[in-house]
Amino acid sequence: SSSPQPRRRRISDATRLAMDLTGQVTTAQGSDPPCSAKAQASIASALAELKGGNGNVYLNNCSLGDSGVAMLLKGLAGCSGLQTLNLGSNGITDRGACRIAAAAGAHAGLEVIGLSQNLIGDEGAIELAAAVEKHPRLKMLSLEGNSIGDLGSAALVSSLATCRRSGIMASVAMNPVQRFDRPVLDNLATAAQTVRAVAGVGVTLGQLLPLFKDGCEKGLIDPWKSTTGDVVRSIVLPMTAKQGTSYVEAGRYKNVAPTTHVIHAWTGLFQDLLKGIAMHASGEAEPSLDPKGDPWQWVPDLLEKSYFIDAFCCNQHISTNRLLSYGLSETSLLAAGDARCQIDKLDLVAEQVKRRGGRVLVAVDSKQQVLGRFACLREIRQAILDKMPMEANFISIQEASGRLTDRAEACSEKARCGLMELAQNGPGGLDGFNRDVIDFINSQVAIKWKEKVEGKRR
Repeated sequence: SSSPQPRRRRISDATRLAMDLTGQVTTAQGSDPPCSAKAQASIASALAELKGGNGNVYLNNCSLGDSGVAMLLKGLAGCSGLQTLNLGSNGITDRGACRIAAAAGAHAGLEVIGLSQNLIGDEGAIELAAAVEKHPRLKMLSLEGNSIGDLGSAALVSSLATCRRSGIMASVAMNPVQRFDRPVLDNLATAAQTVRAVAGVGVTLGQLLPLFKDGCEKGLIDPWKSTTGDVVRSIVLPMTAKQGTSYVEAGRYKNVAPTTHVIHAWTGLFQDLLKGIAMHASGEAEPSLDPKGDPWQWVPDLLEKSYFIDAFCCNQHISTNRLLSYGLSETSLLAAGDARCQIDKLDLVAEQVKRRGGRVLVAVDSKQQVLGRFACLREIRQAILDKMPMEANFISIQEASGRLTDRAEACSEKARCGLMELAQNGPGGLDGFNRDVIDFINSQVAIKWKEKVEGKRR
């Protein structure tokens, strides 16, 4: 008699549906492991419910992994009405997060993406941030308990600040983020609100040149001694005390949003800062600082160019170290990391300026104080890492050399140690930090010398 045939394992309808949709799912490089039977069954059940009219997909703790995400997304491509996609605790990495970000735009009605307790890092967060910004309806992104750091959280804040839809929330609680405090991590939109508001504040030479002239005439400004910090302490703070706002807001100036973000040192001469801005606005090597002089009287529109300068565009009543006249003090009303703090978000403000087609200007003063302040060096380095369009101008054209970080100062030793640690832990360590800043400055020096030799005027 013939031997009995081996009994075939019965495949459930749910599993067969999932297999029919995608088969064994791998990436083009074949690096994803096969999707587990448990994940396939869960995906098939969710897709069946979605096709039955339920717009909410809840697949928490279903062992999806990145291959399961690929399978699910392929199935969702033929479905409409998706409103909620909750995939918590599934071992999803950056690869899976990037897939979700790429697919989100195909589901215009999607309002909630839940990816808590996964393995998503900065790369995935950056892609999800872009998806949130572009999506027409997405309201909530839940990323609690992943591996997202400062880069990913900053990208999310930038996207939320750019996005004009109201009521969007993004949570990165229980992630290794250092730059924001715990309440901000619960909802990054609170920090984004500050970035959006501050990035819209600009000051013009039409306001700064008269302030300089009037301050000199009243003896409040000595052109050859008064630093920008001195001007903040003697003029800006008293003038804005009643309103408790920035100089621009207190003056109720209706300037357009700034298109140039200025990096400068509060310890540099205020006259040097103004001259650097005037050089940039006019394209001249020796512009007048008299608001009625050349070239302003002939081209008055130049006085209306809008610049972001923190001394005049940030609220100094909540961030100024009144003892040292510059920077964030350890006893400020709002500490770094607070959602409402402004001067710890200058890189994010610069990003908003960039997104509206603007650029960064490093105003190098006559004594190169901007290269002697750790906070300024960090701003320059961050702009380099962020690939910002950036240029420098010089009151006195000088090359930079040596280890800038060794001699750079900060508003306190604690602040200096913190900035030093950030530089050490960044790409290339301290050597990379110094090399990037020096290379940028010296490349700009070469450009300026060439222009000077060829007789070109900025």
